[in-house]
Amino acid sequence: MSAEPDEESEILKGLFEEVMKMIHQRQIKLETIVQTSIEQGDVSQDSFERISNILAEYGKKKNWT
Repeated sequence: MSAEPDEESEILKGLFEEVMKMIHQRQIKLETIVQTSIEQGDVSQDSFERISNILAEYGKKKNWT
């Protein structure tokens, strides 16, 4: 039996919050998540470009570039 869409949204939201908590607590690195996603083929070109743009903007705000 599959979960209802609202229930699925809540489950995904909870999972996302747990991942973010792990990143903030330095239990897992964002690089590890991205690396695993790339290795498994879960990242499309469009997704990669969006991630790249987000990181570039973040770097500009932090004066890294």
